[in-house]
Amino acid sequence: METSLLLSAALFGFVTSLTPGPNNTYLLASGMNHGFRRSIPYMIGVLAGLALVFFSVIVGLGWVFTTLPVLYQILKWVGFAYICWMAWGIATSGTATGETKSTNYVGLWKALGFQFVNPKAWIVAASFTATYVPAGGSFVGAFLFTLVLVVATSPGLVLWTGLGQLLSTWLTSPTKRRVFNYTVAVVLVLSMVPVLFI
Repeated sequence: METSLLLSAALFGFVTSLTPGPNNTYLLASGMNHGFRRSIPYMIGVLAGLALVFFSVIVGLGWVFTTLPVLYQILKWVGFAYICWMAWGIATSGTATGETKSTNYVGLWKALGFQFVNPKAWIVAASFTATYVPAGGSFVGAFLFTLVLVVATSPGLVLWTGLGQLLSTWLTSPTKRRVFNYTVAVVLVLSMVPVLFI
């Protein structure tokens, strides 16, 4: 396998990880409301979930959506409902410094499970596979590409979470935090609108 192809795949993963989307928007809010350390399980869950989605598409399971497009439509709306629930959790999070509601905390397993109903994850995986993965590759090759993507995606998740924690030092008043949480909740929902109409 050519090194240049893997480097291109890594660059794709890194750039994609920096773009706004459901995961990054939630990590921004999580870093702000729960701190970087408590957001680590969410980051791990995202990476594990993305690895499973990417690997599934690379080995050919993406054909399910091509064969049965109605399943993709269902996935989009289930994902949208879940994101609305996450947005509600952000909007109703604690507003005072250090005040958080445990019911609004999304840990490793929920983050991992979310990737399977996250339409953006499936779209990115399909785009990546079509562009970078040679047809008829082996399971070892699929594992290698998945590993490259997960490693390349990690810095973006760390940056969004770190930005959230940095904002927490500036938004110290309950009013500012409330405005931030409402704004992020709206952005989180809006981030799904383009996907719903693809």
